Amino acid sequence: PVGTTVVDMDTHEVLGDLTHAGQRLKVAQGGFHGLGNTRFKSSVNRAPRQTTKGSEGELRNLRLELKVLADVGLLGMPNAGKSTFIRSVSAARPKVADYPFTTLVPNLGVVSVQAHQSFVIADIPGLIEGAAEGAGLGIRFLKHLVR
Repeated sequence: PVGTTVVDMDTHEVLGDLTHAGQRLKVAQGGFHGLGNTRFKSSVNRAPRQTTKGSEGELRNLRLELKVLADVGLLGMPNAGKSTFIRSVSAARPKVADYPFTTLVPNLGVVSVQAHQSFVIADIPGLIEGAAEGAGLGIRFLKHLVR
């Protein structure tokens, strides 16, 4: 899907980034087919017992990273009202409580603007000072906010 990044696991090289619908990305060369007995059939040799083997394709270890979760992302401090907001504007029902770090995983909600027009909003877990060093929930979900 759009927003997917393809990374080679062995070299950590980014092979491509899918940025628009219908985009194609070749990440490995497939093998070439062999020739079956139909290829060797002739008027003289009607049932050939001859074949050729195909060649092996390229083998790669890949990691696919989905970077786009939603059209809008809510990012802020714990207990800032992100879950309450997404709960009020969409049909999503994230957990809401009066203590920090109630949201442990991103919550998604669909907001309808008009009859056939909507967008997806994401509630990202709260960040605190020192998150880069692992405080709170750390920065596990920030890769989804790159775009």
